[in-house]
Amino acid sequence: MIGFNEKPLSESPIVRSSIAEYVLDIDVLPGMNISHRIDVALYASISIAVRVHTGASLSIFVVGDLESDCVIDRAVTAIGDSTSIELSSSIRMRGSARCEISDDVDISGNDSRCIIDNRVVAEDAARAVVRERVVVHQSVNSGNISTTIRGMLMGESASIRAIPELDIATNMVKAKHAVSISRPSTSALAYCATRGIDRNEAMTIIADGLLCPAGSMTDATI
Repeated sequence: MIGFNEKPLSESPIVRSSIAEYVLDIDVLPGMNISHRIDVALYASISIAVRVHTGASLSIFVVGDLESDCVIDRAVTAIGDSTSIELSSSIRMRGSARCEISDDVDISGNDSRCIIDNRVVAEDAARAVVRERVVVHQSVNSGNISTTIRGMLMGESASIRAIPELDIATNMVKAKHAVSISRPSTSALAYCATRGIDRNEAMTIIADGLLCPAGSMTDATI
């Protein structure tokens, strides 16, 4: 699904002026529970590579207001049974900011749970591309997969492109995905107007409603 005024990023590559980079490369050992909350405004690049072992749990939540360019790359490999993986983001983009979000999960263990939930509000002339890819191998005999991309366009020149991909090689796993990219509905704006809320405040309320539910972590921002 391609949002309004979308052009392939290859025609206009991101050039980052900031050198700030967040890098995470770890193994989540059996039985461990690891969670990270990352402020997207602090980094021009977020690169995450994680191996999740049997009975381990991983949560990565990227959140914040973005006014400059950022690339987010999260790659997770579930190499044991009964793993739990949650990748989510809640990002409000402003100005001419551009953001690439790429999530790649590879599952080879049984009874694994994977949730990917990316939510983006693009204001002004901001542009985002969100890719979600989950691969489940043929040997897997149970598990639950859910991927979601939700976007809201708040500017005439804003755009969001969603690229979901499920590569499920077995019929023993429950898998689903959902994509929604829209502008604030006229009915929602009209309802706010009847309550004495002006258009700008109404747009903020609607955007907050989209962004707030994403993620479930409450730990301190990194």
